[in-house]
Amino acid sequence: MKPRNKFEKAVVASNARLTAISHKAEEWAVKNVVKHIAFRTSGHKCTCGDCGEKFEHKGKGIVRCPHCGHKIETVDTLKRKRKEANYFSTLEAIDGLQVQRVFLLSVIYSKGNPIKTDCREVCRMWVNVQGKVAVTARKRAMGYYVDSFNWGSSIELRNLYDVYWCISDAYIYPRHSLIPELRRNGLKGRLPDNCHLCRLMSALLSDNRIETLMKCGNRKAVAYFVNHPRELDTCWASYKIAARHRYVPKDYGMWCDTIRLLEKCGKDIRSVKYICPKDLKAEHDRWLHKVNAAEEMRRSIEKLQRAKQREDEFYKSKSCFFGIVITDNDIEISVLDSLEAYKAEGEKMKHCVFQCEYYAKRDSVILSAHDLQGNRIETVEFSLSQGKVIQSRGVCNRNTEYHDRIVKLVNDNAHRFLKARATA
Repeated sequence: MKPRNKFEKAVVASNARLTAISHKAEEWAVKNVVKHIAFRTSGHKCTCGDCGEKFEHKGKGIVRCPHCGHKIETVDTLKRKRKEANYFSTLEAIDGLQVQRVFLLSVIYSKGNPIKTDCREVCRMWVNVQGKVAVTARKRAMGYYVDSFNWGSSIELRNLYDVYWCISDAYIYPRHSLIPELRRNGLKGRLPDNCHLCRLMSALLSDNRIETLMKCGNRKAVAYFVNHPRELDTCWASYKIAARHRYVPKDYGMWCDTIRLLEKCGKDIRSVKYICPKDLKAEHDRWLHKVNAAEEMRRSIEKLQRAKQREDEFYKSKSCFFGIVITDNDIEISVLDSLEAYKAEGEKMKHCVFQCEYYAKRDSVILSAHDLQGNRIETVEFSLSQGKVIQSRGVCNRNTEYHDRIVKLVNDNAHRFLKARATA
């Protein structure tokens, strides 16, 4: 790929000047990046994967090899060979550019033999002083895995695909060099291990808000906002006010969600009363409940408005049944005669008579059974084609003690519905 601007031309020039990985960096990677094992058989005889020597050990977990002194993890297996691989990175400054070099370390443990290692460079993530990012990498190979590379290809300028972001989020060799601009903006001392380092460097050089957070020492906030850059635009003003009042959220994800919920509820997200709660989870859940209730109300109103468009059809097909009332000594059963009545019935009885548009069923008549005090008991669906009740449901679709009595009462009056339909 040909360089398209000054930055990419500088990357290509500096890319050719990089040397091979240092021996110390590779030794560190072998020690810290991959998992070290000891082959253990059922007889508790162990073989060190690092040096290949045998020793006895009956316990489980981490053990120190008596021959080479390395800490290794015992693995119960009869296999004689095992492979481990992982990515790691080094940081270098060259020609005023910061580069994160990503390597794939592969190791082979073979029973009775010393460990075999293979370290290959995969890609280089370049960052300039403006925070722009470019990548030089090996050519990707066709394969089942997205991180399949053609090891015979050279490291050249490539398009910045997601796979490079993924593999560069790896272990970092602690001995590194940084460009002065990164040190000026707060990247000093131990490197943060809870966010993507290349994204952090880019954000530090391009966004003064991340620089402010870094210099304040709030690395937890830095990690969250680097990984969720859009949240920073929404919550930055609230964060500054909260920081001024020495409020530090235990969970920045939940705190940012709370800020968005407050904004949806029309609350002032610059008010200390709202943005600095003592119990963050309780406040988050309270505002979430309010937002959900408001959303449910909005959907319910929209549902009723759509139903109103079919109101003429409803009255045309169901008005002949209005006024039919079935009673005995304790129960009164009447036809639902409006869309509002269907909506109220569904809300009170906590079922789907309105949501599932039973008012639009041409073959059905919906009735509501009450006691003499007006309390709802069950909702009844009467089929005109079958001439009988096909279902009767109480609260949350449960049957009540009056169920059989209600069904019998409506079925005994089936002729009234059929007669009303015939005369309509």
